[in-house]
Amino acid sequence: MRIPSQVKKLFEQQALVAFATAGSDGNPNVVPIYWKTILDDETILLLDNYMNMSKDNLSANAYVCISVWDPETEEAYKLKGTATYHTAGPVFESGKQVMQAKKPDRAPRGVVAVAVMEIYTIKPGPEAGSRL
Repeated sequence: MRIPSQVKKLFEQQALVAFATAGSDGNPNVVPIYWKTILDDETILLLDNYMNMSKDNLSANAYVCISVWDPETEEAYKLKGTATYHTAGPVFESGKQVMQAKKPDRAPRGVVAVAVMEIYTIKPGPEAGSRL
C-alpha cells in the first residue's frame, strides 16, 4: 500500500513511534522507536539498537503495527504490515546511513523493513478506526 503524504509527513516529524509485535503465542510487545525513516512509498525502516523481544517476535510472527501521533493536533495513524529483519545488504545499509548521518561512529544491530499493508486513522472523532 502506498503511504499517503500526510502519513509520511507525520511519521517523519515525530521523534518517537510505537512499534508493536507479537510472538507465536500471541503475547504482545510494544517499544518506542527513535531511529526510523521511510525507505520508499510502501516501506518503513526501523533501526534496531536494543530490540530483544521484538526481534525474537519477528522470527515467529512477521505481522507488526506502528502507531504515530501528534498530541497537539491529535492527528494519528496506525500502520499494519509485514516485517523482515536485515543485518546486511542494501536495506541494512540504507538504515545504517540514517543513523550515521547523525551519529557517524554508530551503526544499528539490524534494520526492520516494514512493508505497509493497511493504514487506519486513529484521530479521535467519528472517523477513528477508518481505513485509508
